[in-house]
Amino acid sequence: MVRKILVSIGALLLIGGQCLFGQDQYRFNHYIANQGLLNPAYNGTRDVISGLLIHRSQWIGFDGAPMNQALNVHGAIEDTDVGLGLSIVNDHVGFSNTLDLFAAGSYKIRLDRDEKFLSFGLQAGFSSLVYDGTKAVTGEYSDPVFEGKESKLNFNFGFGTYLYSDMYFVGFSIPKFFTNQFDEGSEGFKNTIDFKNMHMYLYGGYIFDWYPVKVKPTLLMKQVYGAPMQFDASVNVLLAEQFWIGMSYRTVSEAVLLLEYIINRQFTVRYSFDYSFSPISRYAKAGSHEIGLQFDFTFNKRPGMRSIRYF
Repeated sequence: MVRKILVSIGALLLIGGQCLFGQDQYRFNHYIANQGLLNPAYNGTRDVISGLLIHRSQWIGFDGAPMNQALNVHGAIEDTDVGLGLSIVNDHVGFSNTLDLFAAGSYKIRLDRDEKFLSFGLQAGFSSLVYDGTKAVTGEYSDPVFEGKESKLNFNFGFGTYLYSDMYFVGFSIPKFFTNQFDEGSEGFKNTIDFKNMHMYLYGGYIFDWYPVKVKPTLLMKQVYGAPMQFDASVNVLLAEQFWIGMSYRTVSEAVLLLEYIINRQFTVRYSFDYSFSPISRYAKAGSHEIGLQFDFTFNKRPGMRSIRYF
């Protein structure tokens, strides 16, 4: 039993910062479709009110594996260059649960007549952190790590910038500036700004025609102090202007299958399956699964987007 617990804890540390009250950074496979969660500057860049619902189950078959749900709704204030957004993310891993609630604002600048824009965004909100060690099943008693329950409500904020046109995009963001660190003096956790523990994201993509299909290569780089830089490279192909299919590879030894179906101008469904080539696959043989629903609507008579957007 003790060995099982040690293996579980070791595997959970592979998440990359999602341990007890660390700076938890959830991730989603369709990060280009989920840019409102990744980068506050993206909020309001579409010409409608856009919403996104996501559920992700990671490492199926592994007890205590991460599970995430997210909602992002954003839109532009009519006749202005200001965008607003709201994000709610529930992040559950092991005995810890984090609930984030963030409000975002953005401002875009037109760079030329070719519909090229540069957007800046800020987000701020609160994170509810709960750790319940009493749920652990151990073979030894009197271990303080597994005896208590602790909860905190912390403030946080983030920043991002986003350059985009009809055919390409580049984004940079730091979604969370504050991190929770253990203070030996008070034997508790303090919410402080620590540049070493900030997760920074740089990503981009391009759309080009390869008749009779469209191809969308993308690349995301993630950097945090003390860990190797992570890369996520993907290529998606649009078939018949309605069905996207693609593959992605992460440098943490994961391959991802990406699927997207555009029902109409208002609704799009997405699914992804990722499989790890690391030792974790021995315990999570069913891989990880993610499903999402995007909806675009407006208060005007016209439904959905005015023009097709590929990101």
